[in-house]
Amino acid sequence: MRQRTISDDFWRDSQIWGLSQEDTATLLYLLTSPSSNIIGCYRVVWRIAAAEMGWTADQMLVVIKRLQEKDLIEYTDSGWVWVKIWWRHNSTAVALNPKSKLIKHARNQFADIPRDWLDAFGKSLEALGISTREIGYPCPIKAAPDAAHDAPSDAAPDAPSHASSDAPSENVQTHQQRGLDAPSDAAPDAASDGAGGNRYLVSGNTTTTSSSSQDGKPVVVVPDLFFPPPTPQPERDSIQAVLVSSGVAEEFWQMLVDELYGARMHREISNPVGYIRGMAERAISGTFTPERGINVAKKREEAAAQARHDEAQNKAFLDGQPTSAICRSIRPGCRLSPSMGFPKLN
Repeated sequence: MRQRTISDDFWRDSQIWGLSQEDTATLLYLLTSPSSNIIGCYRVVWRIAAAEMGWTADQMLVVIKRLQEKDLIEYTDSGWVWVKIWWRHNSTAVALNPKSKLIKHARNQFADIPRDWLDAFGKSLEALGISTREIGYPCPIKAAPDAAHDAPSDAAPDAPSHASSDAPSENVQTHQQRGLDAPSDAAPDAASDGAGGNRYLVSGNTTTTSSSSQDGKPVVVVPDLFFPPPTPQPERDSIQAVLVSSGVAEEFWQMLVDELYGARMHREISNPVGYIRGMAERAISGTFTPERGINVAKKREEAAAQARHDEAQNKAFLDGQPTSAICRSIRPGCRLSPSMGFPKLN
């Protein structure tokens, strides 16, 4: 059983003054929720939260909206909550110290943060004096670097096409950027790998285009890619540049990144950028087949399916649908278990 500590300054916090009893109780619940994590940005199932508070769906919805209006929390229909006063009651020196045992877990949780919150959450950490680069916080990149034809000059050298024991040996259909459509089983990038998803935003929801900018230079915009945490930002930039200049169609880029991740789970890869380049060359020559990346993509699909299920449940709750019989009958303060039919939240 975890323990949460609330500072006694909570009752003298100017943002708390004037809150109703319901608002205060809900804020305390979000600071100590069984679903909470290290960083104070986590996912809940709203109907379960309402039941644990001993409330109806309508009561819970009214209160969380008020807390958001007072800038104490942010929430989404899909069940994400960001408790903005989290670090007033939890130690950044312990949770976000690069040498702490907790930093690995914090980085995994950073990777799950909804992309719309990534920038604001990072700035909130910077305001506390935390170096987001030092702790491995994911940074959204709005556009690909101007490297449509050339990889960065300091990119790692090419990995030999025959060097890796993990390198696939069978043929797979590949194509240049103006070639055939991607196969239907190409690894999707709609969700992230892991329990809640290990997501790093490389660009917005865009596609590669050959159009030109006003100064005549080609405009290259890459699709979203998902990297495992903690992948350093320079490494993500270099891999992105290699993929843009490789000639491999963008539909296959996530497949190559997944293959790198899968290979890393089995052995150390000292030159990941060169490893990607080597796989890209084999893809162009028609000698690449995904192997260890298949399971990575499968886990991401399963996480996406679970996320869609949870989002549908939360949307029904926020749309004012009646709560289930089990939620109505539960006693105030009673904890729900996975055996009662609800998804287990970590």
